[in-house]
Amino acid sequence: MPQTTATPWLPRIPDADRSLAASSLEAAVTARSGRRRTLRRKLAIGAVAGLVALMAFACADDGDIVTIHTAVDSDLVDALDTDDDGVVSRDAVAAANEQAELDAQREAEQAQLEAERAERDAARVAKEVAFRALLLDGAAVAASFPGGQVLVDEVRMNIADSPVTLMDDPENPTHEEFVSRLSSMIQLRLAGVALEALGFSVDVSASDEEINAQVQAHLEGAFEEFAQQRSVEEDPNIERLATPHCVSALAVTTEADAKAASDRVRAGEALSDVAVAVNLPGFTEFDGTIGCGQPFSLFGGGELALALLDLEPGGLAEPLMLPSAASPTGELWVVLHLDALLTDEIDLSSIGPFAGHVLTEIMSTYEVSVAPGLGAWRADSLRVSLPILP
Repeated sequence: MPQTTATPWLPRIPDADRSLAASSLEAAVTARSGRRRTLRRKLAIGAVAGLVALMAFACADDGDIVTIHTAVDSDLVDALDTDDDGVVSRDAVAAANEQAELDAQREAEQAQLEAERAERDAARVAKEVAFRALLLDGAAVAASFPGGQVLVDEVRMNIADSPVTLMDDPENPTHEEFVSRLSSMIQLRLAGVALEALGFSVDVSASDEEINAQVQAHLEGAFEEFAQQRSVEEDPNIERLATPHCVSALAVTTEADAKAASDRVRAGEALSDVAVAVNLPGFTEFDGTIGCGQPFSLFGGGELALALLDLEPGGLAEPLMLPSAASPTGELWVVLHLDALLTDEIDLSSIGPFAGHVLTEIMSTYEVSVAPGLGAWRADSLRVSLPILP
């Protein structure tokens, strides 16, 4: 895409944003004031509860009955004296005290929740205000990486030129939309930097379309061969997984039978003869043959496939148990035998591609700095994450 000159641009900051910021800050202050009011109310309730307790000691004691004298607040009498006879029970006093404490606790918890909500609202507004302020400076650096940087205006123009489907206003992206596109632009440039460092030419100063075309050409061409070789050097099992294995097996109903059949083969009997004598039908051919193929093609990604990686031609694996409805015990015990490795038929492309995996591993080692108002770079996911709110 040819380079274009950025036109003057000012993001719209509705008056509602400003009023929201003011109201959120006011809410936070109000919440703190609410906590003080709640404290005063708790003290008042505590005083009432204390008064009730003092009355219980000051009044004439007649068993479990407490007589209320004339100096006591009439409202309190009305609250505790349910039958209007001027006396209340000790249970009523205790219940009133307990209820007062529960009410105070609920109000304190509610006040705390309201204060926390107000603080979160204020933090969200502050985050949005900082984001909009950053977008006012198109020449500001949104992110920097080894050998380059991405400017705010470059991200904005990229979004405007190729907006995501259903985006409300490409000219005024949301924080999430801006960060998502910035992440993609960083990923593309890191891929170019990594390829360039490995000897595959990429011009990361070109347009996004040109960088992408260069990267894709390498991933679908010579770099895939490079990635295959690098992967095999790091993990030799990869080559084994790409190698056809010719396999036979003993398949019986119990672990004891599996060990006995295995011992017969180790003692010199032909596996085919032992298989004819002991194998359950269905899992192997009559003589114990399974066939030739790559481990995952033969057995999927289970234990049997992994067991083959530890065998050399002519070797027997330890017995492995598989659930089986065809077995009278509900268990199928299998002993694998590696007949041969077809090393002249190795096909790494059948378990690839490798280029993307190798490239992202390299990309994750690079340091990326993101403007504080936007978020933070996550190397594990190669993305910019939004600021974490309280």
